[in-house]
Amino acid sequence: MPLALVAYVLCFGSAVVLGLAGFSRVVKALQHYIKLRVQEASHQLGDIFVQMPAEKLRMLHLVAPPAAGALFWLASSQWMAGLAGVCLGLFIPKLVVRHLARTRVKTFHAQLVDGLLLLSSCLRAGLSMVQSFTVLAEEMPPPISQEFGLMLKETRMGVSLDEALVHLRQRMPSDDLNLFVTAVLVARETGGDITLIFTQLVETLRERKKVRERVKTLTFMARMQGIVMGLLPVAFAYTAYTTNPNHFKYFTDVANGRILLAVVVGLELMAAVLFMRFSRAPL
Repeated sequence: MPLALVAYVLCFGSAVVLGLAGFSRVVKALQHYIKLRVQEASHQLGDIFVQMPAEKLRMLHLVAPPAAGALFWLASSQWMAGLAGVCLGLFIPKLVVRHLARTRVKTFHAQLVDGLLLLSSCLRAGLSMVQSFTVLAEEMPPPISQEFGLMLKETRMGVSLDEALVHLRQRMPSDDLNLFVTAVLVARETGGDITLIFTQLVETLRERKKVRERVKTLTFMARMQGIVMGLLPVAFAYTAYTTNPNHFKYFTDVANGRILLAVVVGLELMAAVLFMRFSRAPL
């Protein structure tokens, strides 16, 4: 009996030690993962001139997965839904950073026409191209002032104005900015009237904006129909499952049913991705 007790104590102690060692490894791996994600998010936010303390980013990465998991679990009372929420919460910080970047790009292109008008006025007043860009960087609000200010900093560090304009186009890719950069580069190479080119360019961009807004207005109903049709199968499946879970036994208990359910979910996700791609308005 004492030997059995000693063996039991040794086994239990070994299990505890192994558990603590494994737990410490998991904690270290989690800390390393969060550190990498915080550094990546800080770098991406720095590229768009958004300053956020590292502690807030760390808290966002720590809180988002369990919060999303708890929300999904409370909404459905299913542990699988909670697990899916935790997996989704891992991507929430990246989605927040991407949303901030897209919002900044949209704001930049909304300011582009006003910036070109200011550049045209400065050139008509007799200022050089670099001086006109300096006035734009000082007078216009962010983010257009930040981007042109960064372009001017590159020229002060020895980068040519043409290369700095190309870098600006790479940071803010769009058809409107590409048209502006191409017009400036061609005018500088051929010696054309840059003031006249800017005037025509502003008129062109205004017309493009009007056409874009008109297309968005005319296709609003079609986009709403696509959203409703995409959410309708999900709403129907949720309602049917909560009403009588036996309706879905074939999809959960039978192998062919599980395969069919996976195919349906995959096609639904593919349709959602294609719809978002096709309905997204170009910048």
